[in-house]
Amino acid sequence: MSLQQPLALAPPAGHAHWSGDSLLDAGSCRAIASVNEAFLALALELEEEGRLRCIPGLPARAIDALIHAETQRRLCASLPYALFDLRFADGAWWEAQAAGTAAVQDGQPGAAADARIVAFSRAAIMLGWHLAQSRSGCARLALGAAPATIAVLAGLPLAACDGLAQRVAPALSARFGARARFWVLFEGCAQDPDDRAIVTLQRLGLQLQGAESARLQSLQRRVRRPGAAQRLASQAQTAANAT
Repeated sequence: MSLQQPLALAPPAGHAHWSGDSLLDAGSCRAIASVNEAFLALALELEEEGRLRCIPGLPARAIDALIHAETQRRLCASLPYALFDLRFADGAWWEAQAAGTAAVQDGQPGAAADARIVAFSRAAIMLGWHLAQSRSGCARLALGAAPATIAVLAGLPLAACDGLAQRVAPALSARFGARARFWVLFEGCAQDPDDRAIVTLQRLGLQLQGAESARLQSLQRRVRRPGAAQRLASQAQTAANAT
């Protein structure tokens, strides 16, 4: 069974531009797999030191199940999305971090991050930059990135990557950290990576990403669309000004 099939998101709800073309090419899939492998390697190091809590949302059992490096590589190669998160869905936060990096007097993060976490964060930023430069749909699928985050990554000068990595490193967490079922399935795949289990994990991640994307779109529409009370208040204020 081929686990590197072209993938496309289903059409979003409401009026939106959508294309049925494959979102991830072979090069993007390899890049995602490589950074996922680096994430799991980092997690294994931290777990051995008793410091896995530095990556919130990542269960120790899921990491302990990664016994063989070959299993780790096969699992990462099959997943079209990141296993890690750096608040990619929070576009306003990324805009603030990028603005802070560009400032003349750049403040440092409140808590100094492990140098290995900073190095990994730089790799994650470079992955995001690459995907944002290719097609925005790639970054949306692979990272769960908001449009504002994608815009920040696409316009990021490479010279700013080091400073930005230092700023965002404390935000590193596991993707789908609040979804226990995902990491239970991940643990099962790590122990016995048969084709059926891997495809189930692949699909679950895509479903979770789709549900989260739909939720964020719904919230954004609510923010943009004033309620009836607001409209009435605005009309009343307009009438008062006219008199």
